Amino acid sequence: MAGRYFLGVEVPADVCGPELISLQKRLEPHLDLKRWYRPEQMHLTLQFMGNLDGGQVAKLIELAEPAVAGHAPFELELGHVGWFARAKVVWCGVDRDMEALQRLQKSVVTALSTSFDVEGFNHGEYRPHITLGRLRSADAKFRPESAGNPPSGLRWRVEGVHLFESVSTGPSGPEYPIRHTFSLQK
Repeated sequence: MAGRYFLGVEVPADVCGPELISLQKRLEPHLDLKRWYRPEQMHLTLQFMGNLDGGQVAKLIELAEPAVAGHAPFELELGHVGWFARAKVVWCGVDRDMEALQRLQKSVVTALSTSFDVEGFNHGEYRPHITLGRLRSADAKFRPESAGNPPSGLRWRVEGVHLFESVSTGPSGPEYPIRHTFSLQK
């Protein structure tokens, strides 16, 4: 069961997919695009874990289960569009119950930090975002928000955290099968 893993929140393709595709189409003429992500690939990463073997995956599940179970379900909605020009990533942010998302992410990182090196990934501040696409190059003068943001109020309910595996599939980009689900239970 060795592979590349991360913990994240699902972004439901049936709810958000059409608007995120529309946003990609509005952005495309302005970007030097490498590839867009499909709605079924989109998610919010809470913590990237990297390469783990079967024993490490079992330990991760053991540590994350109680950390996630201590939180209640909450709602998120699509937010503003932006990018990380240096990383060549264009993204859509999230809004709504950001405090609940931040608390959940912090609980997961704290629980995992007893056995894993998790601090380095988020570079200090957690900035939740849905990756829309990867770029070949970035024009620092371009402002992604000029293409328009998703409509406010496009919401979904977060009821769990998933352990995703990142599986390379070639030019269409990676697939992210869910290997374990942790339910929010409080």
